[in-house]
Amino acid sequence: MTIREMVVSPERQVLMVVFFLLLTLQMTLVIAAFRDGRRRGVRCFWVLSFSVSFFLLYLLILEIFREPLIVSDGAEALPAYLLYFRSLPVFVLILFEGIMALILATGIRDLVHYRRNHPTSRSIKETMDLLPVGIAFGKNDGMIVLQNLVMQHLARALTGKGIISPSVFREKGPGAIKTEEEEHSVQVELPDGPDVWQLASETVSVDGESFLQMTAVNITEEAAIAKELEEKNRKLRELHMRLDIYHQQAGRIIIAQELLTARRAVHSELGNVLLESRHYLKEPASIDEEKLLQALKNTNRYLLREYEEDDTGRDPLTEALEMAEAIGVDVVITGIIPQEDPDRMILAAAVSECATNTVKHADGDRLSVQVQRGSTETIFVLKNNGIQPETEIRESGGLCSLRSLVQDHHGTMRITISPEYRLEIRLLPPSEPSSFTIDSKELTV
Repeated sequence: MTIREMVVSPERQVLMVVFFLLLTLQMTLVIAAFRDGRRRGVRCFWVLSFSVSFFLLYLLILEIFREPLIVSDGAEALPAYLLYFRSLPVFVLILFEGIMALILATGIRDLVHYRRNHPTSRSIKETMDLLPVGIAFGKNDGMIVLQNLVMQHLARALTGKGIISPSVFREKGPGAIKTEEEEHSVQVELPDGPDVWQLASETVSVDGESFLQMTAVNITEEAAIAKELEEKNRKLRELHMRLDIYHQQAGRIIIAQELLTARRAVHSELGNVLLESRHYLKEPASIDEEKLLQALKNTNRYLLREYEEDDTGRDPLTEALEMAEAIGVDVVITGIIPQEDPDRMILAAAVSECATNTVKHADGDRLSVQVQRGSTETIFVLKNNGIQPETEIRESGGLCSLRSLVQDHHGTMRITISPEYRLEIRLLPPSEPSSFTIDSKELTV
């Protein structure tokens, strides 16, 4: 049976299906050879085999569509190569299809072996998708060249949309990456979980072309450790501050204890002298008069010197300022400082408490105090630098004691945190005689 006879027979459908299948597989191998970067000889071989199969299929299709015209017109005006092709036996096409099927089987086997032992663009993409870190590369014109699944998931979690261009992470938001003159990395927390990621970007050059490389690393464990260390450092700073205050006061406490011990010894000696004096008055002969007089003289001299010394104690405001200086807080007071109590005592307590809180909570080193004295009231306004509180302050410890002290002297205390931390104390002047009425009679208290 010749090819012309086969064209008009029912068997042509099977032959055409096989040709189409072989041609499709050959086209697949041609594309794979170029995509995987195979050698030039392999690519040329598959291109040549595809061309031959396509040419034979073209001749068959041409013969199929020409046969009805020949039957109706009864004339043939064909080129010589078509006449030769029509006269070939069908066995030649079947043999060609068999040989091509063997070649395709060998080519597919070689393709699988090559992809298992050589890196290809597909294997690189699959490997990147398996990485626990996010990776993406983009061009300067905004087109993404390569990205893995982790980076795409992060982009959707942080921005609500897929990463279609490098500008997604440059937009303002919780996952923005700063570029150019700004920092090139930032830590973000995912809104749908406790994970913390560090996003970074840098410009890399490949074959003379610049690309923006974006990476994302899960640092949840490191962030938890850093947070724990920060909390421990905060407690250590607080302990260090307390030790500084203790060191500042330790010398004074020791001196006060030594003075107290000396005074107890003198007072005990004075008691002995008084007992001896009483015994001397009853029996003068039993006591040495010279020794008794010398003891009385020494005791009186100590008592007179102690009486003449300033025993009013240290100024509380001075002690508060020295304490603030000891813990590294610079106190700046503007206005007329009150000299009388209780205003001066309350100001000292406020300075001491605010200086401690400046180091303990705000990590600051400066406390400004504004004193406003009027005819009706005295106002103290205290502000500090450092980290400003973001939530309402819960009073406890020192602040509660300060509020009680202010209220005991008929004053008011107010704390505000917006736009900055501010402690305001208002004190009324010493109460003047006030009057009230009982049974329509005005009495004075």
